[in-house]
Amino acid sequence: MKKILLATTFLFVATGGALASDIAVREPASDVAAFTWTGGYVGAQTGYVQGDGSFGGNGDHANPKPAGFVGGLYAGANYQFGNNVVVGIEADMAWSGADDSALVYNSEGIPWPADYPVVQEINRTGAVRARLGYAIDRWLPYIAGGVAFVAVDQRLVGADGNFNTTYTGWTLGLGTEYAVSDNMIFRAEYRHADLGSKSFDLQYAPPLDIGLKTSEVRVGLAYKF
Repeated sequence: MKKILLATTFLFVATGGALASDIAVREPASDVAAFTWTGGYVGAQTGYVQGDGSFGGNGDHANPKPAGFVGGLYAGANYQFGNNVVVGIEADMAWSGADDSALVYNSEGIPWPADYPVVQEINRTGAVRARLGYAIDRWLPYIAGGVAFVAVDQRLVGADGNFNTTYTGWTLGLGTEYAVSDNMIFRAEYRHADLGSKSFDLQYAPPLDIGLKTSEVRVGLAYKF
């Protein structure tokens, strides 16, 4: 009888252990950790810029609108809070050949000769921006704002010299990002920059005030660390 009890007990323990092992194997894998936007990233971007320039002085004025493609790099870092709010900081630099020429008009609306236009060309743009977004899993809509820099070549053809300079102003934009994978993030955004104006001395005329605003649409792809 004791042998039967011992055999039964042994069989029960062995069977139970095997069953437990089988259940452990058959249990579904634990849920994959949710995606987080916390971390640094670097990326490349391209887009299109439309400028709104202004030349003015002594009643004369012109309105060139330099336009063209831009392309460059960006880098930044994000931090995602437990309530899915995401804050970040980002810097970017882009190069462009956007340019335009425009006729100059006097205070009476009469144009100067066609061989005396103004020319404005955007060479480089850059910005340092803070970002605020709300994460919806792998989708991140956001707003961004900060300081913008634009290097511009500009001249009054037929007059006395070039007025090349780097403008500094503010920029504000909105966009959306989507994490294609844990490391690759696609983005699309719109941004506007107001670079203000600068005054330039002319040799034989009152100072010339030249200003610039830009609007851009960009897309980019970044690698998240």
